Amino acid sequence: MDPTLLWLGRTLPLPLDSGDRVYSAQLIGAVARAGARVSCLGLDNPDEPAGSLDVLEQAVDWQLVPGAPRSRLLSLWSGLPMVSARFATRPYRATLARKLAHHAYDGIVFDHYSMRWALPMVQRFARNTPLCIHVAHNSETEVTHEIARNFSGDPIRKLLLARNAAKTRRAEQMFAQSCKLLVTLTEHDSAAFSRLNPDLQTIVLPPGYSGRRQRARELTANVPRRVIIVGSFTWIAKQMNLERFLETAASAFLRHRIEMHVVGCVPEPLEQRLRARFPWVTFRGFVDDLNREFQAARLALVPEETGGGFKLKTLDYIFGRVPVAAIASALNGIPGRLQAQFVLANDLATLVSRIVQVIDDVGRLNALQNGAFALAEGMFDWDANGRRFGQAVEGFLRRARSSGASSGRSADT
Repeated sequence: MDPTLLWLGRTLPLPLDSGDRVYSAQLIGAVARAGARVSCLGLDNPDEPAGSLDVLEQAVDWQLVPGAPRSRLLSLWSGLPMVSARFATRPYRATLARKLAHHAYDGIVFDHYSMRWALPMVQRFARNTPLCIHVAHNSETEVTHEIARNFSGDPIRKLLLARNAAKTRRAEQMFAQSCKLLVTLTEHDSAAFSRLNPDLQTIVLPPGYSGRRQRARELTANVPRRVIIVGSFTWIAKQMNLERFLETAASAFLRHRIEMHVVGCVPEPLEQRLRARFPWVTFRGFVDDLNREFQAARLALVPEETGGGFKLKTLDYIFGRVPVAAIASALNGIPGRLQAQFVLANDLATLVSRIVQVIDDVGRLNALQNGAFALAEGMFDWDANGRRFGQAVEGFLRRARSSGASSGRSADT
């Protein structure tokens, strides 16, 4: 059985420099390699140059929806979560309506809670009764609530964040009640959706890893006493986490002469403000060779107190053989035996203290990076995820056809 799937995303998953886009691109490609016929719709990325479709799986029919998303300001007035309202454009609605009118799909995939707007269209206009599948990158109800609670800036913005959290909760409740199959990255997120609908079938597909593997590395005293954090810092939660870590680390890092590099896209207004507050930090921006950054660092950070979910950069660190320093609560989906190879803490102040303690212990750092690499080999497989996704879809379709056939025989007797 080769199911035909229509995969709906906010944008086509480019560029491949953020965890959610990497996850979507790799999972979609793996599902197609497993035998499904996949068409994927999405707008162009409004925030960063998207790059070439050539880097994506060629077995997938990638279709760019014309036009740009709505403004953030106009999206505030919608009853949908802001990110959903932004991408529910007229051209996207028209494209989806045409697809549903001309094709009968075995399954429709709603990739990310932002696709909440598309659910009633599928329910109303689909030619058949397709299997509805939701890919949840986080328990967004929890995440948006955390963001609103932890935000300490402008009170009007804090109020808007709280309103958006309520809209997000309603969106996830709708997905939990309307979809038959849910994909999550972690058991924690699966449990959160099960509380919304205990009958919802869930498969947990942690990210795979298809990037470069640094087969050997030895840290020496010649490696700069440098800590790095890698990411795309366009999301408010990531911005809050970054600024909070820099505030906590400033005194100790300056006193112990520890370098700090931030690698990845930081929006210009935020970068200017952070440069002024923390002139000792180096902002590297986008880099062509991430492995070079890893080889020039002694530790890499996963300091997220807010945001939940599986942090794909953790796998980049492990396979780049740079030891990981992390907040324990930021490691959803990382097996405990692998976490044991990290520098761990339960809060930022303790994490900074442990970084200071270990930064010059190159023997310990080498033991951590070697142990993490050895344990992670074979753990994170995209093609295994694609096969599990396909098997779950095919199981649903077989049961639906069997049920339909049985109903038909009953009606004839």
